[in-house]
Amino acid sequence: MKKTKRKICVITSSRADYSHLYPLMLGLKKSKLLTLQIIATGMHLLKNYGYTYKDISNDGFTINQKVNTNQKNTSSTSIIKSMSVELTGIEKALKRLKPDLIVILGDRYDIFPAAIVAHIKQIPICHIHGGEVTSGSIDDSVRHCLTKISHIHLVASEIFKKRVIQLGEDKNNVFNVGSLGIHSILSLPKLAKVNVYKYFNIKFNKDYLVISIHPETINEKNLLMIKNLLEVLKNDNNYNYIFTSPNSDTGANLIDQEIRKFVKKNKHTSLYIKSAGRTMFINLLRFSKGIIGNSSSGLIEAPALNIPSINIGNRQKGRPLSSTVDDISYSKKEIDYAIKKLKLYKKQNSQEIHYQNKKPINKILKIFNNFNSKKILNKKFVDNFISL
Repeated sequence: MKKTKRKICVITSSRADYSHLYPLMLGLKKSKLLTLQIIATGMHLLKNYGYTYKDISNDGFTINQKVNTNQKNTSSTSIIKSMSVELTGIEKALKRLKPDLIVILGDRYDIFPAAIVAHIKQIPICHIHGGEVTSGSIDDSVRHCLTKISHIHLVASEIFKKRVIQLGEDKNNVFNVGSLGIHSILSLPKLAKVNVYKYFNIKFNKDYLVISIHPETINEKNLLMIKNLLEVLKNDNNYNYIFTSPNSDTGANLIDQEIRKFVKKNKHTSLYIKSAGRTMFINLLRFSKGIIGNSSSGLIEAPALNIPSINIGNRQKGRPLSSTVDDISYSKKEIDYAIKKLKLYKKQNSQEIHYQNKKPINKILKIFNNFNSKKILNKKFVDNFISL
């Protein structure tokens, strides 16, 4: 009897997770043994963030269901309401699509409802990028919750694998496949520098820095962080500045307003982009003199491209840092000194990169094709006692 093709439903909520998921989605699309389904939700469907679901369609994928969240702003009340709307929408989508497995990545609140629905409906869940630590945001706890609600774990390093097992997960269901993000960017086309400058309308008179800064959702220092950074940039005449929009987290509106005011007053040196798209962002980063902020891009993608990054504050606190990353506080003095050091940066012939490309797609497809649904759904907590 011919085996029925398993339906693998990838649920993506933002430009960031889609960038990582792309090579896996492409592998699933080409697979003769598995059927790809796609649900787009969260930031993808918000106008303020560039309607990035269009990037998925433009890449040749069919979105099986768009699930709106109706998020109005980044207040905690609006976020909670958006999650409740998403719960209902995801339930309807999964009821219609009837997947054999859902795939989620990362740690965002707008992916959490999908995992809750799948858990209640007893649909197996594959979680990517578990076991990491970012103690400066609520994402940290969300990530660990997603680990506990999931059945198959695809992690980016042995350290993260040990952490997932430490959380009581069966080691036989935890796989170190490396970073999908690194795999993705190394397979992207390299554009000519002149084309990148023209695409973003960057002035050729100076080099540029990418500024990608998001709210810290566990403290009250967001205003201090963005004001200090912008004050330093205002007094530095060495670069042009390309700002990307902050994620739709609590406090993002405050940061976004400050950035927009700065760009308006400094049009001769600054640009603001809602979303660059997967290929263009990586090439934008590739030809920059560095990335400043607290985005995971500065800790994952930038080191893989041998681009220096300045990581400000606590949002990414706990992630392993490559030698190309300068980890600093919110103070103007430290920010100013770190930017001055960028001028002295030389490409490193060898560096410790914690997020590596293990060309994982075929391995992941094999896992998806061979897992035992009944066995993994009958999930047990595995005690891994640590001597105190």
